[in-house]
Amino acid sequence: MYRTHVESATIRVYVVQLTNILLTKSVSISIQKKMIPPHISDLKYRTFYEMTPDLVCTLDENGIILDANKRMLEHFGYSKSEVVGKLCFDFVMPEYKKMVLDGFNEMREKGIGPLIEIQLVKKNNTTFFGLCNGAKIWDDIETSNIYLITIQDVSLIHDYVEKTKHAEKELEKKYNELKKAYDAIMMVENKYQNLYEHSPDLLRTIDLNGVIINCNKSYAQNLGYEKNEIMGSSILKHTADRSYGDLKKGITEWRLSGMISNREIWLKRKNGSSFPTLFSGNNLYDENGHLIGRTVAFRDISDIYAARTRIEQDQKKINEQYDDLKKINFLLAESETRFRSLYDTSPDLMRTIDSDGNITDCNDAYAINLGYEKQEVIGMSIFDHTAEKNMDNMRQIFGEWKSGQGIINKEIWMKRKDGTIFPTLLSATTFYEGDNQMRSNTIIKDITELYNARKKIEENEAHIRAQYEQLRITDKSKEEFLTMITHELKTPLVPIQGYVDILLTDAFGKITEAQRQRLEIIKLNAHTLSKLMTDLLDVQKIEIGQLRISKERHNLVDVMHGIIENMRPTMKKYGIDMLTQLQPDLFCFCDSLRLEQVINNLLNNAIDFCPKENGVIIIKLYADGKNAKIIVKDNGIGISKNKLDQIFVKFYQIDTSVTREHGGSGLGLVVCKGIIEAHGGKIWAESEGPGKGSEIHMLLPLD
Repeated sequence: MYRTHVESATIRVYVVQLTNILLTKSVSISIQKKMIPPHISDLKYRTFYEMTPDLVCTLDENGIILDANKRMLEHFGYSKSEVVGKLCFDFVMPEYKKMVLDGFNEMREKGIGPLIEIQLVKKNNTTFFGLCNGAKIWDDIETSNIYLITIQDVSLIHDYVEKTKHAEKELEKKYNELKKAYDAIMMVENKYQNLYEHSPDLLRTIDLNGVIINCNKSYAQNLGYEKNEIMGSSILKHTADRSYGDLKKGITEWRLSGMISNREIWLKRKNGSSFPTLFSGNNLYDENGHLIGRTVAFRDISDIYAARTRIEQDQKKINEQYDDLKKINFLLAESETRFRSLYDTSPDLMRTIDSDGNITDCNDAYAINLGYEKQEVIGMSIFDHTAEKNMDNMRQIFGEWKSGQGIINKEIWMKRKDGTIFPTLLSATTFYEGDNQMRSNTIIKDITELYNARKKIEENEAHIRAQYEQLRITDKSKEEFLTMITHELKTPLVPIQGYVDILLTDAFGKITEAQRQRLEIIKLNAHTLSKLMTDLLDVQKIEIGQLRISKERHNLVDVMHGIIENMRPTMKKYGIDMLTQLQPDLFCFCDSLRLEQVINNLLNNAIDFCPKENGVIIIKLYADGKNAKIIVKDNGIGISKNKLDQIFVKFYQIDTSVTREHGGSGLGLVVCKGIIEAHGGKIWAESEGPGKGSEIHMLLPLD
């Protein structure tokens, strides 16, 4: 198939300018009303149009002839005034008019027409056979409704074929049998595949030295090159060795007559393979009439050449090929039978429909599932098997399919003969049979079980959501109760701690040593209970996002020194050494009171878990990028690596033996984590394992 609209800007300008030049020759008022682009005066394209050996004319969208070249007028025996304004169908023999009309409609629809052989009538009533092709001519904004038609007189080839048919009656008979087999094979192939290729003409333009200065996309693709590889190449590079002599004769003919007509030349591809072509060409002139090169059109005649070669073969070879094709046909028939068996026995529901939505075929599963006999289904509409609530969806899906969209896993409720409905997933593919009509193979999966499961899941999700809401309400009540009871428990501690402190000062009279020891025990436990209440309140604030942080600029060394000095008496009491590595003048925006709460908590934990009399605690402070890093390290009981992350979980204790020995609520590290993260920092634990001590690392943003 010949395509005018190509990617090459040079060829496109050529087509647009050529078309515009043709339109300037309009001879009627209706033709003059056509939209004609302004750049139509390029003489070299008009020369090519007039002198090309092909018969060329232009038509409007109704098939009215707008212009014809000199070759066409001479060949038909008419003057231009006799041709322009007439319907192109007036020059076609009656038996070929339908073929021409179909091809013309296809060209109007797709922008390019099929390659067809038709019988045409001249002015003197003689006829000839022509190979006809056509395409829409595009202008710069692609709004043209003008069509370019080329015709090549193939009467000699047609007469030769006719004579051969009469001389070889037996061969004709076998050919017809092969043709029928081939048609049957093509119908099967078209049912499962949609493959059809058209071969466009090959165009190239050369300068006076035989160097290619331009070519179209088809030329480059057919010869296996990128277009930029072709530019600047010699025509000899693309000519097969066997055609060098013919090429030289063609060049001589061109120099004498200025054109070449239908000369057979074998071209050579990049991979070394060659193929036969018919090429025609004529001179190309610039605006001043100077010869600048030549434009050549190649038409791939591989099929014609192969057909001619087959006709020239002896009868024995024909018979062998015929036998081989019969075997192939038999294998393909078996293949079709296997495909048909797969279609009929598939567990999925399958149906075939035409472009009107009528069912032309279905498999056994489809008929049985819908409660019909198979012959009842054929001819019914797809809407007869669609549930009422999904009619609009089915019409939408059917419209999408007809517009060329893919249909994959569309949910549709279908209706059985007894009126019951069931959910399905529908997928459809498109194919064309020998009549070239659009059809679809549709696969339908019954998803009743999946639908029921999904419905059950949705019900369970709704139940879970209701339970979650109830749990959330319960949890909120629990948290409110915990806040209330924490406050209520802390209230009586204030007078207890106050009166114990007063009693220890002998304000109400001198107390004995035994009384003093017991009052110290009361004071210690009251302090422990107060700290537990404080931790509970802080954890509660952290969990509901109400922990308040008041940041100011502090020198962390000063904060750390104050904490360490307060802790030294306790460490001395238990025989624990404290080592410090503190970077001086390290300033940070933080809540110093909350930070003291964190460090005190960590030091108390370290003191609690360190061995008495030989314990060691190391505190480090230094800048780490944009953060301040604080490390509290001890040589205590250590932590298993698989439990490092769990020590920051509320109420978590490493094990019950530790709880019994050291006590603790499991809230201290939770509070530390909340305070550090409220500062935008990070806290984590490291340990080599039980008995190897532990480290608590903290990062605090400096800004």
